[in-house]
Amino acid sequence: MEEEMTSYLFQLKGVLRICGVMVAGSMGLQALEVPEGFGQLKNEPKLIDGGTDEMGREYSYFGQVASDRKLILTASNGFFFKGVCVAKGESDLPKVGDEHLIKPNYDYLDWKRTDGSLRWHILVRNPGKVYFRAHLQVVAEGADLEVNFAGQTKRVKTFRSDSTQAQPWNLTFDVKKPGEYLFSLKAIKLGQAKGVGHLHRVDAFGPAIEGANLLRVRWRPAAAHGSYDTGKVRDAKLLVFTTRSIADASSYSPITTPFGYYGTTFGNDRKSGGSFNFSMWGKKGASTDLKLMPHLLGVGSPEGEFSGFGHEGSGVKPRGWVPMPDRPELVVQALRVVPGKNYDSYYGYYFDHPTKAWKFYGAGNKWHGGKPKHHLKLGSFCEVPGPPQVERTGDVYREVRRRLWAFDEGKWVFLERYHPGGKGSSGKIPANKSWYTTKEGEYAMGCGGIRLYRHRASQVSGGGGARESPYFLASASIENIFKMPIQYGKIQAGKETSNSAVIEINISKGGDLKAGAVYYGTSDALTFAPRKLHGTEKNSDLSKAVNSLVWRKVAQVPKPRSGINRVEITKLKPGTVYYYRVLMENGGCRIWNNKTLTFETLK
Repeated sequence: MEEEMTSYLFQLKGVLRICGVMVAGSMGLQALEVPEGFGQLKNEPKLIDGGTDEMGREYSYFGQVASDRKLILTASNGFFFKGVCVAKGESDLPKVGDEHLIKPNYDYLDWKRTDGSLRWHILVRNPGKVYFRAHLQVVAEGADLEVNFAGQTKRVKTFRSDSTQAQPWNLTFDVKKPGEYLFSLKAIKLGQAKGVGHLHRVDAFGPAIEGANLLRVRWRPAAAHGSYDTGKVRDAKLLVFTTRSIADASSYSPITTPFGYYGTTFGNDRKSGGSFNFSMWGKKGASTDLKLMPHLLGVGSPEGEFSGFGHEGSGVKPRGWVPMPDRPELVVQALRVVPGKNYDSYYGYYFDHPTKAWKFYGAGNKWHGGKPKHHLKLGSFCEVPGPPQVERTGDVYREVRRRLWAFDEGKWVFLERYHPGGKGSSGKIPANKSWYTTKEGEYAMGCGGIRLYRHRASQVSGGGGARESPYFLASASIENIFKMPIQYGKIQAGKETSNSAVIEINISKGGDLKAGAVYYGTSDALTFAPRKLHGTEKNSDLSKAVNSLVWRKVAQVPKPRSGINRVEITKLKPGTVYYYRVLMENGGCRIWNNKTLTFETLK
């Protein structure tokens, strides 16, 4: 009955406002007029002093100061997790000087779900009362919401309204002391509609808002970068590295390599997403000179696909299976490089926690242009993907921690050099990023959060190499990272005629082989067999060009096995040079031989 009366008074109030009558009184309807003007929206965000945190670090903020005791919380200056809402439309409200934080000026948040909150950060300078008026357009009423500010929580229910009317909620909060406060809205239960409604803005006003600042950071945090090396190993060609997240927020935190990326993502539960991104970036000119194109040599599953990508450049990557369904909190990887005449060959491995064994993930060749890689150095970054209308979590701090070892003459050497990189790493400007070495010897990097810090070089030191060798380096399966799971011996062509040849393939170690094939043609297609392009590749000119240069002919290996296998190729042209490559598969992987070979038919 009370809710019905509130809804009635809310509608009556709208009518009386039109007639110039102000309604005051019961059921949470307040006789408080929202101050005129645009609040902070015409004030450019500026750097302001923050204070000193619990670790003794000085910090600052980006803040937009209130005007006329008013802040306007819009669809562009707040934060939310993926899936909670989608920002839509274009607002006619002012938006000044914050393009480096977020470019679009959205009109409203299409609030959809209950598994997250809408958030704004406010720096209050004076104690006193704060009033909030939410312009939430609701078609089907009845959603239960929770509103939090300054350590106080209120429960409200939505009522049918348009965007010009504020919801009839008594959102009055008493701020006891100055400080940084989070204003949040969370749906507890949806009403008669599938979503909550369209949130256009929230007006915040009152004595405590005088001189207050709406705190701002980039909609998603700029990535924190770093690199790792050792001066103790001259030619490091095999590295092992660990990564873990210590934040209850998702992040993308791969290792950067000379060929691209080899890393994983982390979820809100601090666990790996279960997969790896082994991306080898394409090279300019490869569409007309295929030998320049990086190409995969193997994938660590019989379901694995020799696939590619077309976003952020174009290249190749494995797809098709989840190597770590256990989603470990500690991800342990290895990367090995073998420099060759024209290509550097890279081999990626990971430690499988359930079986306590090292496993192969993927491998590929990268054209080195006469500059082979004799010393392997790695970098990394921590960032958050996603466009601003879908996910906005720049106010949430993420942190990943790593340790790395290099193999040198039978022993493992801890990488003692950690170099922060990217904007903010010099310490000349404040940024919501951090780099430091933990007491346990891990190299930490973080990004996000509402506070900005100036990096201090003294925070970074050599890591914890003095600890005893970890269990994954002492594993009996460590030998797996020195080799491929299918090993080729000599491969040669023989018994050439004018229209046929026999390919002899020696598999020195292959396990239980399930399938094998010889791909061949009159031009070298490296390891590119016919396949459908992945979604992101369909708009890539390089991906489409490479996919037009694949092997055109294939001959199956009959009953493949370890040892000598023979395949007869027929219907060839006389006096012609043919190129060929071998692909073998067992119960755990699919592996190409390392280089393309040739034979010539008789005239």
